[in-house]
Amino acid sequence: MFQKTTSSQFLEYGFVSREIPKNHLEKQDYTIYKENTTRLFSYSKPIYIEPMEGMALLHIAEDTSLDKIKTFVLHRNICIYPGNAFALVSMGNYIVYNLYLPKDIEIKKITLEHPLLYHRIKPTIRIQELLAYYYVVKSPHYQFKGEVHPYYELTFVDQGQLETKVEDETFTLKANDCLFYGPGEFHTQEVTSDSPCSYLTAIFEADGLRQDELVKKIYHCNREEIQLLQQFVKYTEFKNEYQSDLLISSLETFLIQLQSHMGYSTQKISSPANQHYENGLLEEIVQYINSHLYDPLPIESLCDNFAVSRSTLQNLFKNYMNITPKAYINHEKLNLSRLLIRDGKYSVTQVANLLGFNSIHYFSRKFTQKFHINPSEYAKKIYDQL
Repeated sequence: MFQKTTSSQFLEYGFVSREIPKNHLEKQDYTIYKENTTRLFSYSKPIYIEPMEGMALLHIAEDTSLDKIKTFVLHRNICIYPGNAFALVSMGNYIVYNLYLPKDIEIKKITLEHPLLYHRIKPTIRIQELLAYYYVVKSPHYQFKGEVHPYYELTFVDQGQLETKVEDETFTLKANDCLFYGPGEFHTQEVTSDSPCSYLTAIFEADGLRQDELVKKIYHCNREEIQLLQQFVKYTEFKNEYQSDLLISSLETFLIQLQSHMGYSTQKISSPANQHYENGLLEEIVQYINSHLYDPLPIESLCDNFAVSRSTLQNLFKNYMNITPKAYINHEKLNLSRLLIRDGKYSVTQVANLLGFNSIHYFSRKFTQKFHINPSEYAKKIYDQL
């Protein structure tokens, strides 16, 4: 976070001055375009700075030894105590300020070994245009013979398995996997399994991506990344003047998240013995839930099976998965319900009964809340696409 010159941290270097005693001081006006400086200035008497235009960053040290240089955003008129070494740089295109100095003042100029830089806050990754997006369900043994175009293309597999060939390399994507095709890369797609495959495609033009790191690699998306793509899909249903902004911003956030994590393994908190125990216990509970999704799974039964209190169970899920146990169970049951509907062996009512939902109305409401389409409409959409 930035600190302003109006903050208490600035008081060791100077103070905010409501009125500058201009009658007794000499005025010098400056316009600065640079975002860096190689020199600091120290004065033998108190001096005043009056900001006029633009935003300025103040680099300042308590003395000329420069042991500890602090930075503050210049806010309001300030007085700087004698002996402090400082300089102003522009945070935008330029700054204009007035400097008020007493007569017979001594100035010391200090040349720095390394320049002090201000890095302007600008986007690195930017989507210039989102050309197309699709969410499709393809039947078993579907084949797409291939295409090439001058854009990036994202494929994210929601359910099922998809085989894709990029130039001379073949990749197999499973649920929650994604892959990027780079501009000019010929690619094919095929459903090689006996089950349908549903996946999201987005074709876009972008600047700032590290293409060599991004393309021709399979990424298994974590929960946060999946939620970003689900949000993207949700925005495709919006029909207002900001839909384009919502789609692009959600896809940009996904790309930033993905690229910022590249080259770094997921960090786990270094844990003492009890944390190791908690990780193991949570893993056992999650495995149990996933293998008993056709059962009712009340929270009390989980507590009994694993000899933990309700509050302990809640804390485990909240601390490690940022979700409640009940919400996690519903999340997994609803994901399974979508698979069952897609397979077409059961009616919507039968799926709700199989997964232990209290009523078809409750199941339909939860399904619609999660996937933004009711189960009957989803089933019809699947059959229309197959």
